[in-house]
Amino acid sequence: MSPLDGTTVYLARGHTKEVPSGTAWLTPSEQSVEAGLALAKRREDWRLGRWLAKRAVVASLAGRRHGIQPSDVEVAARPDGAPEARVSTAGDAIPLAISISHSEGVGLAVAAIGDVAVGCDVERIAPRSERFVEDYFTTEEREALDLTPSPQRSTTVTLIWSAKEAALKVLKQGLRADTRSVVVEVPGTRQSHDPSTRRWSTIQVRAPGDERLEGYWLADDDFVWTIVADRPLRLAP
Repeated sequence: MSPLDGTTVYLARGHTKEVPSGTAWLTPSEQSVEAGLALAKRREDWRLGRWLAKRAVVASLAGRRHGIQPSDVEVAARPDGAPEARVSTAGDAIPLAISISHSEGVGLAVAAIGDVAVGCDVERIAPRSERFVEDYFTTEEREALDLTPSPQRSTTVTLIWSAKEAALKVLKQGLRADTRSVVVEVPGTRQSHDPSTRRWSTIQVRAPGDERLEGYWLADDDFVWTIVADRPLRLAP
């Protein structure tokens, strides 16, 4: 898979401090949802996710619909909890796939047009215990981890976990499913662990039934960022 092949995915990354104040960029329905969020941290994360998702959707539609603003995009929760985007000015139905993730004040959102399922995740790079690895990783993943040089271990563990979360979003299961039901393959991790490159690298995940999911990952600013889909993707410029 090359960054120039496949369905184009648009991404937005950001921090809570970058989210506009006020509610003018939210739809009336979104304003009602926010008003019902009692906890300040929950509200902050929710606003970050909505802002980034709107930015990704606006970017994905820039060539199809001129003048679309964040307030024209409504990000709602489906019955299963996954987000979906509706565009009030689209005029006709445009199939949009989106995913949102946030962690410790930073967030990632992705959007793609077409019949595609996408999932994304962001995780802070941090040491995780052997018990964590034994409980949530497959034998194959643990064996690959044993071959990882010690300085790269935390990044590799975080990457495997993040890719699992993104993949389970694609499968519409989330962490309700056994994380060992998907197997993360991480090619070229040595080069990609160099933070100075800050380049997206490819990743593959094997899902039940021999389904193969593909995507990208990046280690940057002490976080791992992952994007996974049920078909080949290309990153928007």
